Amino acid sequence: MMRVMKEGGLMFSVAYVILPFSDTPPADAIRGSLARFQRGRRGDVPEGWLIFDDETEDVRKAYEANLTFTEKGTGGLQIEGDADLWNIDTGKIQDEMRQLGLRQWSVRFADTMSLDEFFERFCRRLERHPDTGAFGRWLNGLGRWDWWDLGGRFDGRIVGDRRNREGRSVAEVSSGPSRGRTILANLENQLAKALGQEPPQLLDVHTDRNIELVATLLEDARAGREHAFPGSLVLPPGAVEDRLRWLHTWPDLGPEEAFAWLGVPPDASWSSVVTAAYARFEDHWAAGVAYHH
Repeated sequence: MMRVMKEGGLMFSVAYVILPFSDTPPADAIRGSLARFQRGRRGDVPEGWLIFDDETEDVRKAYEANLTFTEKGTGGLQIEGDADLWNIDTGKIQDEMRQLGLRQWSVRFADTMSLDEFFERFCRRLERHPDTGAFGRWLNGLGRWDWWDLGGRFDGRIVGDRRNREGRSVAEVSSGPSRGRTILANLENQLAKALGQEPPQLLDVHTDRNIELVATLLEDARAGREHAFPGSLVLPPGAVEDRLRWLHTWPDLGPEEAFAWLGVPPDASWSSVVTAAYARFEDHWAAGVAYHH
């Protein structure tokens, strides 16, 4: 079963986006269907899509943890402790260490300051909820991707013609430029340079290799062909509520309400779910999209 591919800690998967035949240009139809699932915060997506992601518990654990910060000769910072520190601004930690004249700092912030002061001085990217005072971020609750390409690194998979090709995929249809995409390209270039290699070759990904009739996918699914089963399946806009449109295998199978709408039990196999969706939308077409999340 196709699930998730990891490269250097980054996660990619493939979604098949089911769409009706219409007068809308295919590229616009794909972008329109996927737009609701863009990961983002204030300024990235419409305000009405945002919900408050409460990260108070993570902040409190960092506040109460026994931590040791050690300056490295390269300018980096080694961190030891029993808490995740995703929301800690290491630059501010280093500034504090310089003011204290320390190259190693063992600290439990709960012993030295209030939680509010800790948040103000050392946390990053988080906001306070205006009503509850909780620490967190306003995010798109349905967010699944931060960028995507038609085909991309899964070029040809939806038509059962996946080719092993070395290089960086350049899709004709995509979500467009993004900070994450730029960071990944820079990492690939730096790695190639460190290994004494040329930068990755640019490889064109063509649209016609990454779209298929749902009726054909249904035949392939019933025959048990692996390429018929993506990591995620996106139902057409308007078919069901948006929160039920993105069917997924990772981090678990879901959503169960969408499975019920398709007429399959909550403990159904992914192959059963996908086959049921194809049967429901047999007169549609689908696009194979590689997405980063």
